[in-house]
Amino acid sequence: METALRIIGDGLSIAALTIIATTAHGAWKRIPAGASVPIVWGRDGKSALRFNKAAGLLWIPVASMAIIFAFTLSGTTFRAEGLEAVMVFCVRTTLGAVLAMAQLMHLRSAIKTLQDEGVL
Repeated sequence: METALRIIGDGLSIAALTIIATTAHGAWKRIPAGASVPIVWGRDGKSALRFNKAAGLLWIPVASMAIIFAFTLSGTTFRAEGLEAVMVFCVRTTLGAVLAMAQLMHLRSAIKTLQDEGVL
């Protein structure tokens, strides 16, 4: 059972990272060079923090890879047995989904802000 959960968890993690990387690549092609990408928005809906294009579009994919691969690199997925394996599987799949949704929401807001400003 542990091996099956590990393999399925790996597959779902790869799927989440694929979604994250694909959306970042699509936004990269759409946002012009030299544009600053909004990262944080204030309560008024205005951009409070901006990064250059590379940092603004790649910070979630890089952080997601580090977080998702931490389970494998630390050996947690290989040592877990029984109920612990189920818990690790649940955490990995939930993290993958949350990180993918965070990427989608961030890019949607960033692109909307850039469109409103006339950059796109």
